[in-house]
Amino acid sequence: MRSYFILIALCFSSLVLFGQKLELAKASPFTAVKWEEDQPIVQFDNEWYHFEKLDHLDKEEILAFCKSEFGGKWQRRFSEDLVEVLEGLHYAPNVRVELQLSQNGVSKRYIGTFTLANRQRALQYNASSEQAKRPQKITKAQAIEDLKEFEEILELRSSYAQLSGLDYKAAIKKLPASIASENEIDINELAHEMAKIMSRIGDRHSSIKNESFNSRGHESYNLKLPFGVATIDGKLVAIKQNLDEKGYDYYYQAYPYLKSIDGVSVATLINGYNYKAAKAPTAAKNTRGAIAIENYGALLFNNNLESTSSVQVVFSDGTNEKAETVQLTTDEKGYSSIVNEANDRNSEQVANGNLGGLSKMLDHNIGYINLPEMYHYDEIEGLEAFIQNTFARFLTTKALIIDVRNNPGGVRDILQTVASYVVQPAQSPWVANVAYLRTDKTLNADEESMTGRYLYSYHSEEFTDSDRSSIDQFSKSFKPQKVVDPSKFSAPFYMVLHQGAQSYAQPVYILVNERSFSAATVFTSAFKGLPNVKIVGETTDGSSGNSKELYLKNSAIRVKVSTMLSFQRNGKTLDGNGTVPDIVIPEDEGQVLKGADVQLNRLVELINNQ
Repeated sequence: MRSYFILIALCFSSLVLFGQKLELAKASPFTAVKWEEDQPIVQFDNEWYHFEKLDHLDKEEILAFCKSEFGGKWQRRFSEDLVEVLEGLHYAPNVRVELQLSQNGVSKRYIGTFTLANRQRALQYNASSEQAKRPQKITKAQAIEDLKEFEEILELRSSYAQLSGLDYKAAIKKLPASIASENEIDINELAHEMAKIMSRIGDRHSSIKNESFNSRGHESYNLKLPFGVATIDGKLVAIKQNLDEKGYDYYYQAYPYLKSIDGVSVATLINGYNYKAAKAPTAAKNTRGAIAIENYGALLFNNNLESTSSVQVVFSDGTNEKAETVQLTTDEKGYSSIVNEANDRNSEQVANGNLGGLSKMLDHNIGYINLPEMYHYDEIEGLEAFIQNTFARFLTTKALIIDVRNNPGGVRDILQTVASYVVQPAQSPWVANVAYLRTDKTLNADEESMTGRYLYSYHSEEFTDSDRSSIDQFSKSFKPQKVVDPSKFSAPFYMVLHQGAQSYAQPVYILVNERSFSAATVFTSAFKGLPNVKIVGETTDGSSGNSKELYLKNSAIRVKVSTMLSFQRNGKTLDGNGTVPDIVIPEDEGQVLKGADVQLNRLVELINNQ
């Protein structure tokens, strides 16, 4: 009954929001705007689209007004002051507007939300674009100034910097001497050295990026190995496409394993060169390492090294070795590109409103739901109703499989819907996630960036006395892996899940792999420990960070840091640990080479045997 009223309230509030007039003068539905032949290409939900229409206003009408009204600054006014532009056209937009956007020639309608945060990101993008016109080197004095700013960001904004144990201040002080060249600092080299420090902190949502770097103009950056690299049984193998059988073969059947490249061992390439994944769980580190090694030129570039056009590769059978000099290529030969293409196809189907492929009935009355991303319901029309209807259709199945393999994350909307069916009355309310926000201020109330993740303070109006009682009981045994300093962090925020009007009473299996990241691993960890739920597959890639982006003054290097520490029920952080499955089923040779879904098939077999 409680979830019913919440659903009604949410529906009502959504209708109110859609019809609510925008009060912010400085807001935008886009996070960035770039231009191609005076045509706006807008960034919306982390994707780039050609802009066509906003509500009833066509692109041509809006741009014509900008050109006539603002002269040489018309592009900037469109990208940064869209509310003012629309008001100049005698139109006051609602908070939510209908956008007509196209991508690859396909035009679709989306619901956009005017927010101040979107506009701020658009401003940052414009600032970084202007920086792109600057030289790619700065003086040593400027670099030192930026490094001090970087240190301040870690000190005042980063959650993980406070608990990592790394003396990042000492590491930063060493940088000017290591990257100086004739009193000038290459911005790319500076960014890479900063990224190495960030990786040692262990914040997997963080990144350091020189956004003005143009990879197309860097020849060796785009060089790749002439074969794919994948992991089987925890070892890296070299593979090639078998066009006849539409699968893969070993690059050398007699020597399947990849041992070294130009004298550098695979282990060093994974653990040292691919430093961005240094703190990832083992399976994720190996898979990310395989992807990085495939893109060999970029891997070296990120270490301030140049790749030659050919490299010596040593292959192995575990005992004997075979060395060969291979020519690098700019063609896509990699295993990772095929996996990504499959994921993109699934996501594209959903984006186009084709939801039918997300669920099916497997043999022996087993329900199956695939979640390629953790979508926001505003992005995909009808998705929430589809998931609800799917659960209703599967209520009489003997088991349910929820597949979040290769899911890169997103938001927590779907988690809430699934919880209403999966959480049983005996376990409701269920404390699923605990998080702390990096702040030097006393913070005991709800905070917008956390409520968007369904994380609320203990005294929040969102919680009932029953919720708080469950939190109290949970807190008695909850022991966080890292001790949180109350002078540097907020009081805890909690995500509490509830049973719905109708529960799914049969066993639920959540199928995961090392590519399940961010909100996908939050989804997984939220249900782990429920007596009716088993996690199956490989340890997820973890991570949940509430990240913020800032730009350094002189180099315009983008510094992205997590401002949140997120803990699983077992007290371990999501970053660096991931969620460990209850039943381990790794990918095997048949799945990697021949495309057979061994993990799913073995899970079905396990369910039937039970």
